[in-house]
Amino acid sequence: MLERLAIRHYALIEDAEISLADGLSAITGETGAGKSIILGALGLLLGDKASGEVIRAGHDSATVSGTFHFDHVPQMLQDTLEEMDLELDDGDIVVSRTIRSNGRSTCSVQGTARTRAELAKLGLVLVDISAQRDHQSLFLATKQREVLDSASGDEKELEAYQSAWKELETLRSSYGELSTLVATSKREQEYLAFAVAEIEKMRIRSGEDEQIARQLEVIGAYEQIHDHVEEAVRRLHEEMDGISTLGGLRAATKETAEASRSDERLVSLASRLESCAIECQDIYETLRDYLDHMSFSQEKLDQLQSRQSYLKRLMKKYGPTLDDVIRYHAEAKAKLEAGIHGEERLAELSEKIRQSRKELQEKALALSTARKKAAVRLGKEVERVLQGLGMAQATFAIRVTNGEYGPSGADEVSFDICANPGLESRPISQVASGGELSRILLALTAVLKADDVPGTLVFDEIDSGIGGAVAVAVGQELKRLKQSHQVIAITHLASIAAMADNQLVVSKNVEKGLSFSSIRPVEGEDRVREIARMLSGDTGEVTLMHARSLLQSSVL
Repeated sequence: MLERLAIRHYALIEDAEISLADGLSAITGETGAGKSIILGALGLLLGDKASGEVIRAGHDSATVSGTFHFDHVPQMLQDTLEEMDLELDDGDIVVSRTIRSNGRSTCSVQGTARTRAELAKLGLVLVDISAQRDHQSLFLATKQREVLDSASGDEKELEAYQSAWKELETLRSSYGELSTLVATSKREQEYLAFAVAEIEKMRIRSGEDEQIARQLEVIGAYEQIHDHVEEAVRRLHEEMDGISTLGGLRAATKETAEASRSDERLVSLASRLESCAIECQDIYETLRDYLDHMSFSQEKLDQLQSRQSYLKRLMKKYGPTLDDVIRYHAEAKAKLEAGIHGEERLAELSEKIRQSRKELQEKALALSTARKKAAVRLGKEVERVLQGLGMAQATFAIRVTNGEYGPSGADEVSFDICANPGLESRPISQVASGGELSRILLALTAVLKADDVPGTLVFDEIDSGIGGAVAVAVGQELKRLKQSHQVIAITHLASIAAMADNQLVVSKNVEKGLSFSSIRPVEGEDRVREIARMLSGDTGEVTLMHARSLLQSSVL
């Protein structure tokens, strides 16, 4: 349950901390006092989108935090916490969100940073909000189907259908791509065959053009390379001024070694000279061999230049790089093969699609059967609750009819109602009034949550468009829900507020030209006066007596 809600610098609220208890809590107040602000702050905490416009004037950020306590951890919450690698702290979970003037927000759960998406996922298992906007969403066929699927309690059929749908869509996509490839191949077959043959003839390799360019550079500088290497060999080996470079190194090595016999500090120098002499000897021999094997071949030069020219033509036609030519060859070859073997592969895919479509139809039938079964049960349960909510003659049914195949099945779902005997049942979008929609929404919530784990249910003006005995029936249904849930009702009706275990009043006042909304719990005579205000707008003695009577009768 939600134990504490702290709001700071949000809309008209400067700083408020709301303590909530078990059972049924009513939030009341004059129109425009800020009751919707409380709901907006709670939505922000549960991961709703928000902008910097909600920040109170004069501040650069707004923060909402909440503490939830669980004596027993619902399985759905436990699964979500494990998925997010979180744990309760003595049964508590603390959630916080701050939004800044630039529209960016930060979220935390148990003191660790989280994304808004994670916060929204956690919010789904912490609080269920039924607001006035849900009235219109009930008109949507997709929403009605979602409600029905939620009531079925078994998602296996839907998951199996969705898996089959995805497989069929993948096959259809592959068939479409291959069909395009086959058609392209047929149109371009002659050109593609020529291109493949032309490229294959050269047996090109990645990077070959760069390798040829380097070889041509070496051949082009043949004379310069030969002269420089020849001079290096001569200087290393031939004697100049009576001794060669190699000979000088050997002599220096010998003399230093002789000296080291008398001074061991020269031993390392002698060793290094010896290494230099060996290395120079190796360099000399390598250069000599290189020089011996150097040769100029006009034929080799012509071959390299010819191949380079051919590669350049290929790159100009299919490039611009040699790697692009190689890729083009692979793609062209694939298109050719598609033209040759594509018809066979299309036939294979067509058979797979036929089998997949058959499987999808079977899954759709199983899903439809499950939905129709759930529709009968849910319709009867909603009808029962509606009759207890002042619609004694109402009939409510959920129709499941055949429709087009789609990602969620091949069923069209419609919520139909007949509020007056003798009339035909019609979709709620065509005949239901605002008050009837409020009661349908409450009935659906009551039925769908009946077998659910304990949690927090929030109703925002669920009493819209009703009054009198119907309002009393709605209040009694809310009281029934409090047996398994924490229920919070934002209401304008005294008959519903009087049934609450706790009542909080939102008020707005102006100080120094600034508007402030505040919320406080009311008890005793304060609560009597608030109920009186809700009854007639005044706190005269007669109205106060009526308020006391209403509160006393609601306790019974």
